[in-house]
Amino acid sequence: MFEILPYSPEKESRWDRFVMEESVNGTFLQTHKFLNYHPQGRFADASFFVEKSGIIVAVVPGCNVEGNFVSHQGSTFGGPIISKDFFSAGRLQEVVNAIDQFLTGQYKGIKIKPTSRIFCTEPSDLLEYALEHKGYARHSELSAYTDLFAEADPLEQCKRECRHNFRLAEALGLDYGEIQDSGLEEFYRFLELSKARYNTKPVHSLAELRDLKKRFPEEVLFRGVWKEGTYLSGMMIFVFKQAKAFHFQYLAPDDSRRETNATTALFVNAMREAAKAGFQKFSWGISTEDGGNFLNETLYRFKEGFGSKPCVNLFYTK
Repeated sequence: MFEILPYSPEKESRWDRFVMEESVNGTFLQTHKFLNYHPQGRFADASFFVEKSGIIVAVVPGCNVEGNFVSHQGSTFGGPIISKDFFSAGRLQEVVNAIDQFLTGQYKGIKIKPTSRIFCTEPSDLLEYALEHKGYARHSELSAYTDLFAEADPLEQCKRECRHNFRLAEALGLDYGEIQDSGLEEFYRFLELSKARYNTKPVHSLAELRDLKKRFPEEVLFRGVWKEGTYLSGMMIFVFKQAKAFHFQYLAPDDSRRETNATTALFVNAMREAAKAGFQKFSWGISTEDGGNFLNETLYRFKEGFGSKPCVNLFYTK
């Protein structure tokens, strides 16, 4: 009934068109235009199509990790990415059955991470139901987002302390705007310093960030705050057009200038930019570690200060 076909490079345009134009939960993060920024050989690609009578009904980006199928390690979310025409209770269960039969017959274990519901154009409940009732264990990571409204200033949703800090920053006459290519090296230097404080490193190299910006000039944004030309804080943003969402990806502050409240000014201005452009959500990303087992309460409270609401990123294992 369904046919499983492995992904190959000559099928890139067909894959990407399906993800961006024909699915209910595809984003640019699952396109091979995005995934191909990784150097060849970094991952053992195991992505595949699910077709019926020559028509794509789903694609599943993934990697083979020591005999296990894992949602593609080069992307935040891996799928499965489902066709608009097959997103109904009966049809979706058939598709998930076909995917499960293939994966359980080929791999020792499975870990799949569907697109978070706040980036889907249709509610993800059907897919979540189908996976759980096919024997997959459900795991959650706590994330957050702030609702945006074209007619309302996002600052009004922020808590009192956040609004106070923003007013202090505003009184200093800070400038908000795009970080040009010539400024990315400075941004990356502060990003590395910020990550080093927590004994981590950025997932992406500076060259990879520049490559992503070149591949997706409208989906990958860099914004910063300056005082009289001196860099104070910057961020990297992913733009999910179909879901009308801005997603905060990286923060690179000059921590020696915390008294300026530049990071508060950066976030408020980014939310204002998104709202003015007609976007409806500002995503803050997860505040958990170790697969959701540890909650960074300080980080989550910081996000709550900007009027955020809870949501979860799910992944499933078998």
